[in-house]
Amino acid sequence: MLRILFRTTLLFAFATIAGSSYDLANDQLKLLKDPGGWDYLKMSDTGIQTDHPCFDGKLHRECTGRLRFSPDNTFTQEVTIQGQTVPRHGTYTLENDQLTFFDELETRDGPYTIEIDAQKKSLVMYTSAVRVELILHKTLLDKKRKETK
Repeated sequence: MLRILFRTTLLFAFATIAGSSYDLANDQLKLLKDPGGWDYLKMSDTGIQTDHPCFDGKLHRECTGRLRFSPDNTFTQEVTIQGQTVPRHGTYTLENDQLTFFDELETRDGPYTIEIDAQKKSLVMYTSAVRVELILHKTLLDKKRKETK
């Protein structure tokens, strides 16, 4: 009986740890909702290991993308590729580290697991099929200023 109870407790503890997500810290939440938003750096399709040619981790003048999260749980996104801008907006939900978008057509996108590095000012969003890396807009501007000096 004691052996069964011990095994059950171990299985429950393992399931809790393996399935756990974490709450974002206050500084991470503040960064997420920074009014300047986040700039796209890299998009990868993890299923077939491809990178988007415009968002491959390097800065390209012909390709830009910005994602903004507002405190009222709305978002705006603008992606420009070779002069064509595609805007998107809607709402989002954030539960622990799980981010889900609902666009203007109420199309669900996610949930994405998110990781925010407050020191690097970076945001990573991923699912089993896609990985998106972003940098805080202010940090990108600082980086560009340093490169032009």
